[in-house]
Amino acid sequence: MIEPPPTLADQWSQWKPVPTIPEYWPGLGNEHRGDGFGIDRRGVKAVAGKLIKRASDDDKLTYAFGQDYGRMSGKTFHWKLPGDLGELLDKAEFHIAKFWRDLHVEVGMAGFLIERASTRYDLAEQPLLGDMSTDRLDKILLHPSATVLWTPDSHYPKGEERLELPAAADYGVDHMTAEMAKRDIEHLPRGGGSGPEPFEQIAGDLTELANSLRSGAQDLRDAPWHGGAADNAQGALRQIYANTTALAAACGGLGAASRRFKEVADWCRRSFQEMEDLDLERSGAGGIWGPSSIVNGWTRNLLTEANNEFLDVYGMMPKRLKEDLPGLLINEENLAQLNRNMKIDTEAAKKSSPPDAHLDEWLERWRPIVRDREQAEKEYG
Repeated sequence: MIEPPPTLADQWSQWKPVPTIPEYWPGLGNEHRGDGFGIDRRGVKAVAGKLIKRASDDDKLTYAFGQDYGRMSGKTFHWKLPGDLGELLDKAEFHIAKFWRDLHVEVGMAGFLIERASTRYDLAEQPLLGDMSTDRLDKILLHPSATVLWTPDSHYPKGEERLELPAAADYGVDHMTAEMAKRDIEHLPRGGGSGPEPFEQIAGDLTELANSLRSGAQDLRDAPWHGGAADNAQGALRQIYANTTALAAACGGLGAASRRFKEVADWCRRSFQEMEDLDLERSGAGGIWGPSSIVNGWTRNLLTEANNEFLDVYGMMPKRLKEDLPGLLINEENLAQLNRNMKIDTEAAKKSSPPDAHLDEWLERWRPIVRDREQAEKEYG
């Protein structure tokens, strides 16, 4: 009996939610050729075109987010645990969108640099991929509603966002009343729409992208293309692949967590409604929502049970989102501009009256970013 091919979910469920460089990659390691330089220019250009097309598919992101969890932002929850979890899911959506965009733009730039490599005749002597303006990327990837495609964020090309509950938070429910709980439960997500959770749709799209990156690397190896420039390109694709699989796995975990979150929220709503209906039936129009130690005790028991379920939801979530891209979009021009801005802002802070007390903290945050971008320019520029 022939085994069915693995599904996209089968694939991303095997990956780690942080970038992990695969041990095997086409054209590298045991497959590395040490017999100098060789390139089939037509074959290499064809692979580059496929990468550029994959990058232009990044508009799939627009269907995914902006649904239920955003409604929890800015609301004060008396019931602290689901409120904090909702904020974490809001945060995850925001940073997934940023990392997704960085990833697709990086794939597009890899395509353009490989395409240019297929036309160069100095690759044997100059194996680095080199710098390229983002103008061509703007033309194929710019969203109609945007004015700028891509601006280096503080996390690019390496950054991390934590998705952790506060360690010292008190998630007890002894202060909760039935009235407070009813109000909070009404603000929990209701899970409108049908089909898979948006996070899992994104996980599937990223898994397809990862498969395309590995397939493209095999095609580059078989074109054939070998030598220093090919090594440079394959190393970049391998690192992009590691980021793609990590983001897919993170989205898969977030999808499972978000679905379970909504299931628990629905159970809470049903339980409250059933009790309210029963109480109205017994006591008339007064209902349960007056002061009552019995009702409030029942409420706290329900919330305690729900809290245990919400902690399981938290266990399903990745605790950090990490980006560790090659940095192909860093070039001499934007790196020089960053250094100029750093110098101008530092001098202004020193001259301010009184001096900016947060200058050292600000410099401490930006120095590693400059270092990472300088390293990217050194390796690929």
